[in-house]
Amino acid sequence: MPTVHILDTFQRQLDRVVKKYPLSKTRIDEEIKALVKNPRQGDKYPGFGGLEVRKIRMPLTEYSIGKSKGLRLIFIVIKDNTEIVPLVIYQKKRFSSESEIKKLVMESIQEVHREIM
Repeated sequence: MPTVHILDTFQRQLDRVVKKYPLSKTRIDEEIKALVKNPRQGDKYPGFGGLEVRKIRMPLTEYSIGKSKGLRLIFIVIKDNTEIVPLVIYQKKRFSSESEIKKLVMESIQEVHREIM
């Protein structure tokens, strides 16, 4: 069964999201726990070669925000499916371009290489 490794940068992003949407904490925790049971959920996030980078869209129903305007959780599955690392969490409207998000993901992947691999 895979384990979840939380990076410092992800924790800071998570703290920012929870500060703005405190009722979302439980939903986010449940979603991360669900990754352990099914690490292949969500859509494969393109542009990272052979890396297993995936994205989940999460509604914030507590705030009447649907999936299209809700949170995005990007994670990577590594070490032959034995480790899951959440890379980035953000609300869709926070970023104006996909290139900004990919830059954050790349920085997080570099942190994964330094800490885990």
